[in-house]
Order: sequence, then C-alpha cells, then structure tokens
Amino acid sequence: MHLSSTILMAAAGAAAQSTFDLSDLPAFIKSSSSTNWPTLLNIGQQIWNDPEVGLNETHAHDRIVKYFSSVGGWTVSPSAYPGLPTAFKAEFDNRPSGFTGDLPTVGFLAEYDALVGIGHACGHNLIALNGMSAAKFASEALAHYGIPGRIIVIGTPDEENAAGKFKLNNLGAFNGSDVWLMAHPTVTSAIQPMNARLNYFARFVGGTHSEAVSKAYDALDIVQNLSGLPGTSSSAVGIENVGVYATNIVQSIIKLGVAGLSLDTVNSTVSGILDSTYPNVTFSAATDADGVALTILGPGGHASEATKSPLTLSVNTYNALKNSSGVSFYLPGNTSVTELDITIDFRTRYTADLNSVANFASAALGTLPAGISHDVQYPSLEVTPFLGQAFIDIVGTPDYGLANFPATTLAPASTDASWVQDPVLDPVTHELKSVAKAVLHANYGICTNPSGAGCPFNHEPLFKGLANTDFAYQQTEIVARAEAQLAVELLADPSQMAQAVAIVLK
Repeated sequence: MHLSSTILMAAAGAAAQSTFDLSDLPAFIKSSSSTNWPTLLNIGQQIWNDPEVGLNETHAHDRIVKYFSSVGGWTVSPSAYPGLPTAFKAEFDNRPSGFTGDLPTVGFLAEYDALVGIGHACGHNLIALNGMSAAKFASEALAHYGIPGRIIVIGTPDEENAAGKFKLNNLGAFNGSDVWLMAHPTVTSAIQPMNARLNYFARFVGGTHSEAVSKAYDALDIVQNLSGLPGTSSSAVGIENVGVYATNIVQSIIKLGVAGLSLDTVNSTVSGILDSTYPNVTFSAATDADGVALTILGPGGHASEATKSPLTLSVNTYNALKNSSGVSFYLPGNTSVTELDITIDFRTRYTADLNSVANFASAALGTLPAGISHDVQYPSLEVTPFLGQAFIDIVGTPDYGLANFPATTLAPASTDASWVQDPVLDPVTHELKSVAKAVLHANYGICTNPSGAGCPFNHEPLFKGLANTDFAYQQTEIVARAEAQLAVELLADPSQMAQAVAIVLK
C-alpha cells in the first residue's frame, strides 16, 4: 500500500530526531522483564486456569487491576466504562521536571475473554499478558531515560462474540492515543490483515419438532453448499444453535436423531459418508425412545476455517436419508421444541463486501427462515503503514531473535481491534487511505514448528493446551519486550511518531 505525497511530506517535516541515547534500550527492557516477568506470568497463568466468557471476566479484570494498582506511578480505573463492568483503564504518566507540553501517548490493548465450553483455546490469556507486560516494561524505560510520555492500557472484554471494542470505541475509550499496540498468539508469526465478519441469526419454525429440524437442516445444507459468494476470499459457515456453541466456533459435538430407519441402516449410511476428508471426525449411533441417535465428534475449530466438521457430516447424513420413505429427524433429548435457530458466520476480506455476501446468502435461503437478525460487523483490519515494519525490524534483531516474522497479505480470521483502527479504503483499488487510529496487531506463533505444522489452530480445543505451554509464554515475553521497545522509541522520537500517525485521519 502507498501513502499519498501529502502524508509523506508531513512525516518528512516532523520534529527533530530523538535526543535520547537509547542504544542500551533492549538490554534495559530485558532487565525490566527479568524483574517483572515472574509476577506477570503468574497472572497470565491464573487467567488461563480460570477461563471466563465475554462480559463475565470478573477475575481477570480484578487480577489485572490489582496488579497495576500495586505498582508505582499507575492510575487505575476499574469498571471504567458504562455497560462494560469488566473493562478497565490503567495509565502511567512520565513528566520530567521542567517539561510542560502535552505528553505523547501510546496505548496497549489487553483481551482476556475465553471461548464458550473450551476455555482459552484462542489464547487471550496471552493477549492480556502481552499487553500488561509491554506496558510495564515501557513505563519503566520512560522513567529510566527521562522520556516524557504516557502509557495507557485498556482492558477490552468480550472480543469473541460481541465486539467489545465496538462498544468501547463508541464510549471514547481509545481517544487518549493515536497509536495502539497488541499481539495475538496463533500457530505462525506474521504482520497481516484480518477479515471483515458478520453473523446472521436465522430462525426456523415448524408445525412439529421434526419439521423445524428439517427446515433448519435444509438451511444448513444451503449455507454449506453456497458457491459464487461475492467479494474476496468470502466464506459462510453454519452453526447449529443447540448445546454448546458460539458464533465463531465450529462445533465439536453434534447430535442428530433419525426416526424410521434401523440402527444398521443409519450406521452404514454414515460410515459410507465419513472418509479421510473429515479430519479426526468420529461418530457413534445408538437407539433411543425416538429412533437412532447419532453423536458426532470432531476437533472443532475457527469459523473462518473450511475443514469438514461434525456439523458437515450431520448435514450430509441428513441429505442422504431425507428422501427415504417414512423418515423424520429429531434432536436427541430436545424433541419438544418447534423453533430452531442457526448462526451463519460470514467472512470476507473487505468490509465493503459484507452486505453483498450476506444478501447473497439470504437470497439463497429464500422463505425458509421465519426471521433473520444480525450482530455488529467486524470491519477488516489493515496493516498500518510504518508500525508493522518497525515491529518486524525490532523483533528480528538478535536481542529478540524472531527473524521469521514476515509481512503477508493473507487474512486468517477477524478481530474487533478493527473498530479501533476503523480503516478507510479506496472502494475500487482497496488502497488504505486513512485510519482513525494507528493499530499494530501482531500475530505471533506459539507452535514450536515455525511452519505451524502439527499444531492446532485457534479455536480448536487443543489450542487451549498450546496457550499454556512454556514455549507460548516465552514467545509472549519476547513479543512484549519488542512492543515495549517500539512504544518507547515512538515516544522518544517525534519523527518516528509522526510516521506512525501519518495515516491517521485528523
């Protein structure tokens, strides 16, 4: 992406270079980490051990607030924003004697919500740990070098399901800084964009339970087989709103009942469908009072992934049996309901295409749903000029040792940090024109294999274990030190800060 000549001239005309000697800054931050990391690590591990879903992250909120309240120089506001009781603000000001100007500011974002049913299988315990640690290391460096500056940490609840940063943004939580830094654990490292996302909630009503199930499964089949979606790298994933589910998780357990056929027939049908294209999916079948109850198990995963899941197998089983004489379907243990809901998770590379993707799917569903509603969209997150490369340059040095940290155009998932950035793109070329805030969203690998091979992806249940390994914590400590160095260099050097915020719309 390219900046306009006006922006480049503004950056070139920035204030003089830093007058601070930061030649030993990496060593100082490493020393700060050696002192502070054990306490910070313990908090991160406590958050992992005590997973809390969005807007219920009471213990995570309290532990982080207690920490910043216990260290000198920080002003802490618990439950700082109306309607978001588990959001907080912590602020550190360093104003050297004789400095009377406005303090340059860098903010850090801390997430700590877990996934429904599977705990910290996205690693938000590490996002909280990174934000806390980078902010603490940076604050100590400001004091040590006498650099005027402000560090802000915002605790941002409910990233997974309800775009907590959308609500915080509307409350002005990010107005205190034009630069916000965070880091997200995943299987491989990259500075990269993130997709736009929108969820549709479709409601199906039947005169009987079996009719409602058939309508919902007909809709799931339509979604599963959508082709020709508009936009770039667009996807639509169905989620059955029964049992343990969430809007952005591929379910790991699906139950479907078949009435009117023998156990042997159902068993042989499912066995004929299940093959090696369903990774680690298994099933069992047993008779119950209503027919043959299928239980299908699988690894689950991220709603942006296209792997064949337990739900995929259940939909294909439904299709294989639905035209058999005398057959009907039911939900084992749930046969009294005559209304069922499904969620359709839409992803596409660019925000401008979200509505056309959703409208395409709505047209395909036709009159099947009795009603459709939707949640708040997650805009795409773009790679902010300067910040991404500046971070890569730092983290690849021998002081940090993460040389395999590329910049890519692949968008692996979505994030509500896009609401902080709020990018404006050219509608034709998709060139980034401006942002509300300059945001660094560094995705860093916590798989010991740098390629990610052999490791579970975010939202797969096994990723929970990955997010609590020694290696994951080691990687988090390194990335936190690198982000702390970036923050200090921005605050010490007006010309670097000018380059970082040149894309910010004033």
